[in-house]
Amino acid sequence: MKLRGKTVIVTGASSGIGRETARLFAHAGSNLVLAARDKERLHRLAEQLEGYGGRVLVVATDVTERQAVERMAAMAAEELGRVDILVNNAGLGLHALLAEGSMENVRHVFEVNVFGALNCVQAVVPYMKRQRSGQIINVSSIAGKIAAPFEGAYAATKFALTAISDALRLELADYGIRVIAVYPGPIETEFTERALKEIEVPPRPGITRRPAVRVAEAIVKAARRPQSEVYVTGLDRLAVGLKAVSPRFIDWALRRFYMRGWLNRR
Repeated sequence: MKLRGKTVIVTGASSGIGRETARLFAHAGSNLVLAARDKERLHRLAEQLEGYGGRVLVVATDVTERQAVERMAAMAAEELGRVDILVNNAGLGLHALLAEGSMENVRHVFEVNVFGALNCVQAVVPYMKRQRSGQIINVSSIAGKIAAPFEGAYAATKFALTAISDALRLELADYGIRVIAVYPGPIETEFTERALKEIEVPPRPGITRRPAVRVAEAIVKAARRPQSEVYVTGLDRLAVGLKAVSPRFIDWALRRFYMRGWLNRR
């Protein structure tokens, strides 16, 4: 797909992966709808993206609020003429013990990561169906394939997003709408700092974090040449493959590298 002139909605655009993704689509000449709760950050980003040829629309949006999401999609279609790509990126982390944690926090993370993503899907699909074309890019996580200690609830939301992506891909194929799931590994963003924290997770040895722009590059590449699943690095793909071939090895590795520091602290 040629990206110049296409209308791209990016949720969670105020920071991290969303911000870098918006930059790359702007460089490609796309029209952008920047969506997040922090309106000031969105306006600063919009100012930085002026001059790349495409239009930029700022819509302060909480993805958990259905009416706000529908308003965002309607503004995109009315102001920019169509809705070509949705990058479903808004998300929230949670560090907690599943057997002891707050159900209120679990529900909130599901509201953002799962129901928020579905709100966005249901808001844009009517426009894409009328066009008989479109792309939905769901930014999941390696946690949507491999659940780690202390992130079980977050991983559950990403497993849910994997299932949603797989089912949507089948349901929407006859309308010319492609569904892509992106699975980043550990990333250098504000995401970890902004996560809900019920416990202090010890440092994880040997974990290399990649810059957010690596994920953004994978997203934009997938938009140009759609595929069902996208891994940011070969190591991410290898980890998921090992999980399928030898789940016991992955369990051992997670216990060794994730649990040792926690048990020592306790």
